[in-house]
Amino acid sequence: MENYVQLNRTFTPISKSEDSEYQEDWSSFFLHSKKTGWSDVLKEFRCIILAEAGAGKTEELKQQALYLEAQGLPSFFIRIEDIDSDFEDAFEVGSQETFQQWLDNYDEAWFFLDSVDEARLTSPNAFKKAIDKFAKRITDAKHRAHIFVSSRPYSWRPSEDRKLMDDKLLLPIPIESDQEKASSNTDSDSSNSSLKILMLKPLDSEKIKHYCSARDVKNVENLLKEIDRLSLWSLAERPFDLESIIDKWKDDNSLGSRIDLLRHNIKVKLTDQHSANRSDTQTLTLERAQQGARRLAASVVMTGKAGISIPGTKSNPKGIIASEVLSDWAPKDIRSLLELGIFNDIIYDTVRFRHREIRELLAAEWFDSLLKASADRNSIKALFFREQYGEKIVTPAVRSVLSWLILFDNDFYQQAISTAPEIAVEGGDPSILPLPIREKLLEDIVLKIGSDEDNGGARDNEAIARIAAPDLTPKAIELINHFIENDDVIFFLGRLAWQGKMIDSLHLFESIVLNEQRNIYARIASLRAIVTLGEQDYCTQIWMRLNSIAEVSEQRL
Repeated sequence: MENYVQLNRTFTPISKSEDSEYQEDWSSFFLHSKKTGWSDVLKEFRCIILAEAGAGKTEELKQQALYLEAQGLPSFFIRIEDIDSDFEDAFEVGSQETFQQWLDNYDEAWFFLDSVDEARLTSPNAFKKAIDKFAKRITDAKHRAHIFVSSRPYSWRPSEDRKLMDDKLLLPIPIESDQEKASSNTDSDSSNSSLKILMLKPLDSEKIKHYCSARDVKNVENLLKEIDRLSLWSLAERPFDLESIIDKWKDDNSLGSRIDLLRHNIKVKLTDQHSANRSDTQTLTLERAQQGARRLAASVVMTGKAGISIPGTKSNPKGIIASEVLSDWAPKDIRSLLELGIFNDIIYDTVRFRHREIRELLAAEWFDSLLKASADRNSIKALFFREQYGEKIVTPAVRSVLSWLILFDNDFYQQAISTAPEIAVEGGDPSILPLPIREKLLEDIVLKIGSDEDNGGARDNEAIARIAAPDLTPKAIELINHFIENDDVIFFLGRLAWQGKMIDSLHLFESIVLNEQRNIYARIASLRAIVTLGEQDYCTQIWMRLNSIAEVSEQRL
């Protein structure tokens, strides 16, 4: 690939106990898991590589195949859906001649079987047939084959697909590694199979920086600060979506507000047919594509079913049925919509929205369109608010959608804030609200924290980043002075100060940092505000005074 960027991608092993159910958010899993690079992965003989859509798995597999081929090793890249049609013509890296030469000798070979374009892989049975045919072609040499199969996390069936791989391509663990296997926490089961399940890790900040530099992005450090300010790491961690961020940065030298960037991403993806192999794609106008995507997003949120079945599905659909939600659309138009870049590739006649936040924004825009069209406001409110044991609450299933909807409708904003003010910073983009509203919102959140009545949602670093801004400095100073003795509030406001670049508030944190009787976390947040935003001489003075306090080393401040 001409535009391929070498990022030294890493993987995390998934044990059999963890390989049980698709998780929409893998962040906590990646945080504590081990990682390994391609140099170690290529030593394995049987690997399933799981990766989210847009993570770059296809190019990673293809580049590894090319890398090995360049070293003179038998290496092949094949798309799974091409195996069952005409195996001889399926090689994108390698060739039928090289394959036959390998079969006739005693060398090892590397096979990368990619399932990126599942538009023609219409059922689990199609996957089974492809693996079966591949296994028959290498039967006499499978012990010499390193085999890597890619899959989406939600399309990998832990029980059925593990059994299929072991039935058709079993390679037992060598006897000498049994002890090592027993001491490992990955895939230690009684089958003695060599099959490993690996998850391709998302890009971290350093890899994102390297990718941007390779794309000739100007002011990369400023871009990374913008990504951090807008809490866009979950979008930037996939190359497919990082490209949209880079394009906007190059065009505007700014990402704008969070909602601006997400809407830009939606616009790009709704005009992007991400599979060039789909010849029956029909062109939809952006407005019509938006309308359809919003209706589908609302249906996904309200039903709790992430999958969306395409028209003509023969098997029993597990998700919502697109033709029922878009009953006034022609089947060909529905298919055209579902083949746009805002959705994952079609897998077993089903698609999903690529990103949870984009799905929630689209759903909020759909509800807003109903309200603007004079739909029954009370009926819509009943979906978001209810009473439980005499207490008003936000319906959990639509809580994240409400974080966006309150930006468009003041009536919903007032009711949401009176019920749970932290809802405004748990998601959405509160930075676009007028200053007086944000000041009142910040005050309401702090009052809840100060009285220990909040649910913790506003105390998350990402939530703080959504509201933190320099123009809130006067209100923050007022609140710091009022709650100066409350460690929970100071822990919150200290982080708000450094994320919001509230330089004028720094002197208020000095007494907290130097007070050994204060909570360690309140002191840490206060210190970070000072060292992040303070002048060098001032920070040096604070450090010198800290070093004179004997107990500091024990508290590891």
